[in-house]
Amino acid sequence: MTANTSAFRNRFELLSKVRPALYILVCALFLSLAIRAQEPRIITFDAPGADTTPGDYNGTYASSINVAGFITGSYQGADTVYHGFLRRPDGKFTTFEAPGADTTAGSFNGTTPTSINDLGVITGYFSDATGLSHGFLRTPTGKFTTFDVSGAGANGTFPIGLNLEGAVVGYALDSNYLFHAFLRTPDGKIHAFVGPDSCDTGTSTGCYGNEVTAINFLGISVGNFMDNSGNFVGHGLIRYPDGTLKSFEAPGAGTGTDQGTSCPGCAAGLNQWGAIAGTYTDNNNVHHGFLRSPNGKFTTFDAPGAGTDGYEGTGCFSDCPTSLNDSGSIMGTYIDTNFVYHGYLRTPDGKIVTVDPSGSVFTWSSGMNDFGAITGYYADANGVYHGFLRTQD
Repeated sequence: MTANTSAFRNRFELLSKVRPALYILVCALFLSLAIRAQEPRIITFDAPGADTTPGDYNGTYASSINVAGFITGSYQGADTVYHGFLRRPDGKFTTFEAPGADTTAGSFNGTTPTSINDLGVITGYFSDATGLSHGFLRTPTGKFTTFDVSGAGANGTFPIGLNLEGAVVGYALDSNYLFHAFLRTPDGKIHAFVGPDSCDTGTSTGCYGNEVTAINFLGISVGNFMDNSGNFVGHGLIRYPDGTLKSFEAPGAGTGTDQGTSCPGCAAGLNQWGAIAGTYTDNNNVHHGFLRSPNGKFTTFDAPGAGTDGYEGTGCFSDCPTSLNDSGSIMGTYIDTNFVYHGYLRTPDGKIVTVDPSGSVFTWSSGMNDFGAITGYYADANGVYHGFLRTQD
């Protein structure tokens, strides 16, 4: 026992000398082995102050979970304002407002966190009194930094993804309501960019443009864009740390109007090894899931129970997030034949299970950590939204 303990200590002393991102990543993988045998269960929750009476999108919206089990998201109060929250692993909440967020009752403005990294840093956006959105970073001690992408003149700046070093990716809308992808580096420099031959006419014509929604600790980021073919076909987009852009197509992706790889607002999953998970829409407008390995090999899949008619399937036509952890598990959403939304978890061996809290009539899985714990939100029969946590297998 003493020899084994000493060897274990030596491994971690060695790991402590490498970059912090890799250290935390490997620690997470060690810990995941210790808890893998636990049975999964679903815990539901409401942020303090969340309005749980039937109304206009009332309730709690969990958006992201980190390796330690901290969950962030937003809730709508009785004032119809969105407020940020942080839920600790012990179930205790901290609520917060980004500086400059409009908290006027009835405004539907406020603070919307979108991602939390494994160090507890949170990114997201807030809406001011004019309805314009701005990006923010919140440290674990509650200190805020706000920022805007240059030229974001229509709806503003929307951070979506965050890595361990503090780099942020997302999208911004210009005065023509055209989406531009952006990367904000940890030193505060912002790089806006668009995919090759991307459409440039704006949302009034059906062109949603570009977005990047996930970034790993190597600085590789992934997103999507619509092309300029006239059909606004979607394509996957990878940005490498040197600024090089590469597009990709999932096999079977359609080339008709609003078909292709990914969809507007659909956040792709990206892990530290460079594997990518997401959705594509075929020529019949049916959605399917895909996994792209770091060397570009694709595996496609469908969740059991997913519908096979137009606008059904694994994924959706807008804003469906997909998560991919470092063990190879994938989390996402599927639509059944009754057009009901469900969450799913695909394990590394290809097994897919449904993730639905009891009483859900609509489930939206939002984020997953390296332990396989999933968070998101669901609507009950009264149309009130609640957060949920599905613990790891």
